[in-house]
Formats: sequence, structure tokens, C-alpha cells
Amino acid sequence: MTLSLDALANWEAAVLARIAVAKGTPDERDAQITRSGLYAEYPAIVASYMEIAGGESDDRLEALKRALFLTWHSFTVLPVDSGIAEIAESMVRHVFDAVDRAIARGDVDDEFRWMLVWYHAQFPEPFEYFGPVGSLDPFIDDLSTADAIDALHQSRFASRGQLGSYWTSVLGS
Repeated sequence: MTLSLDALANWEAAVLARIAVAKGTPDERDAQITRSGLYAEYPAIVASYMEIAGGESDDRLEALKRALFLTWHSFTVLPVDSGIAEIAESMVRHVFDAVDRAIARGDVDDEFRWMLVWYHAQFPEPFEYFGPVGSLDPFIDDLSTADAIDALHQSRFASRGQLGSYWTSVLGS
């Protein structure tokens, strides 16, 4: 059974709420989260987003946006803060391949393009190592990060899981 985007966003919120309960040093928090089994949640969440992204639903681009964000974010933030400890390399490659194919087919929107500009500017290594996402550079070369951030202010990020929380924080909205 495929979960809806709303159900997945709620699942993410529940995981983050439980992670926030962990206290102490990063090592102590890591041990608490590990014992709770919460690190197993995000690989399943990403897989669920990719199931939607690979289907025929109108939600497939949004699901790909969220899967890409979670995958990219897993490389940029400590697991004790994100809840994302380890996504299998095969899934990481699957996400980046799906992004590459979506760009090549033109199955993306401006919001995704602006997000990609930011992600690539902040931490490009996953795009280069796990893809490489060959269609990315020509797709984003004509945009600056400042232009992307300005444009993203028009997006709505409520109820979009960690992607929404991240962008709300970055944009200060």
C-alpha cells in the first residue's frame, strides 16, 4: 500500500518529535535514538517517496523533491539532528538517477530547479559522486543561488516534511 504525501509528512513529523526527546551529548543522543530504532524510519520514508515518484500519480514530482532533499540532507546534517542515519547506497543512487532522468525528460518545475541550485551550491558532492547527475549543470548553470532563494520565497512549505522545515528555516519564513 502506497502512503500519501500527507501521511509521509506526518510520519516524518512523528519521527522528528521522537528524536527531539533525546537529550545529552551527540553521542548520548545517538545511543538513545539507536536504541529506540528510529534510525530505521527514514530509509523506509525515502523508499515510500520513491515509490510515489516512480508511479503515475500527480504527486510524483513532489515525492521526488522530498526524496532528494532527505537524501542530500543526510550528507549535510548529523543523524542525531535529522534522524537520517544511513540510507542504502543503492537507494541514494536510485534517487539521484531519478533526478537525472526527470531533468532530462523535462519532468521538473521551477521550484525544483531553484532547490537544486541551492543544494548543489551548498554541498555538491552527492550529485557528483552518486550520479553523476549529468543533466544537472546545464539545467542550473544560468541561475545564481541568490536568484534561487529569491524565487523560493513564493513557495509554500507547510506540511512538506523535513523539506518544508528546512526551507522555512533557510528562507526565514
